[in-house]
Formats: sequence, structure tokens, C-alpha cells
Amino acid sequence: MAKKRPIIAVNLTLDAPSQGPRSLRIYEAYVSAVAAAGGLPLLVPPDAAQAADYLPLADGVLFTGGLDYPASLYGEKPHPKLKPQSPERTRSDLRLMRLALRAGRPVLGICAGLQLCNIARGGALIQHLRDARSHMRVRGRSSVHEVELLPGSRLAGIFSRRRLTVNSSHHQAADPARLGRGALVSAVAADGTVEGLELPGQRFCVCVQWHPETMADEEHRRRLFGAFIAACRVRG
Repeated sequence: MAKKRPIIAVNLTLDAPSQGPRSLRIYEAYVSAVAAAGGLPLLVPPDAAQAADYLPLADGVLFTGGLDYPASLYGEKPHPKLKPQSPERTRSDLRLMRLALRAGRPVLGICAGLQLCNIARGGALIQHLRDARSHMRVRGRSSVHEVELLPGSRLAGIFSRRRLTVNSSHHQAADPARLGRGALVSAVAADGTVEGLELPGQRFCVCVQWHPETMADEEHRRRLFGAFIAACRVRG
């Protein structure tokens, strides 16, 4: 008998224009990466009241990229460059992250998912990087740069190397001077930007600032999503 595919909750984005119908969306690459690694995606709408109902159905949670979480979550006034996430997704994501960590569910955070993890643990963000252009999309294309994986981190163990070339599409980052409770920096860019974050106290909580789901390197996707799905196969 084939092994049951672990169910992976994946958060959705809410588009809420001032006029016209509201819609939910997700980039297909997230869903494909989960499925290719052996998981079964469960798409979770941004509704904080329902977050607690979805979590028992899931063996793990993937937190996707998106717009910026409000600076008020970590006690700051918003930077002029802030592009705010919808209030509905903000509330839902924060509740789902806290519930997942409390329940010991494996978590993979991508881009905004890393930032959310740090906020959920009481940390803060750098709202707009000093050299933001080197980390942002330019003319529709992600920038590319190297990151160093810190020895002893789970991320270094997953990739079995010290350096990776990654894509990049962000203007915010976890503030290394204000990390959340129990958070460990696991990858950094040459300019010191936090590119990887994990919670060693959790069964599996690995977050990256880049977008592995769209990396051209298939082995890169296989290693990271494979490690996540493997952790999800065992309920703690």
C-alpha cells in the first residue's frame, strides 16, 4: 500500500479592490512544489476565525510570500515604502503561524513567511533595506545573489554545503538585532541581510527569504521541499 501523502496547509492571498469582486489567489509554483515533493496541498483562505479549524486537518503548513505585514505588529510606525498586506490575511496568517508552532506542526516559510515567523515570536523587521535594489525584482525579474549557510543549522544540513546562489524578491528582512524568541539565523547575504531563519526548538521550522519554488535548480527545490514533507510524514 502506498504511503499516505501528508496534507500541507498553504495560505492564500486575498485581493480586495475598492470596486469589483474580491478574489483569492496563489502562485501555482507553491502548489506544484508541494505536490512534487509528495505532499497534498490544502488551500487555506485568509479567515482568522477558521484557522483553528484547518490546522487539525494538516500535517504541516507552508507560509507563502506576499505583501508587507503591518509595522504595528512589532511596535513601529510604517515606512513610506511599505506595501501593506490585507488585514484579513494578516490576522489569519498570524493566527495560523502561532497555532502551528504551538501544535508542533512542521513549518516552511518562504519570503514573507520568514518575516511572519519572526513577528509571531515577538521579533521585528527591517522595514526597508538600505540596499533594497540588490534584493528586489527589477523589470519583472528577480535578482540573484549568494547566501552563506551557517554551520550547524538545519538549512546547512539540508543542502550539505556552505553557500547557495538564490533568487531574491524582497525589500524587507528580519531584524537580526530583534529576533523572535528561540529564533536562529541560518543564512545571510553578503550585506548581512537575514536570508534564513529557523526555530531549533520546533520539530521542523525552516524559513527562507528567497523563493525556492521558482528556482530553476530542481535539486534545490527537491532538497528543501523534500525535507519539509519528510518531517510532515510523522505527526509529533
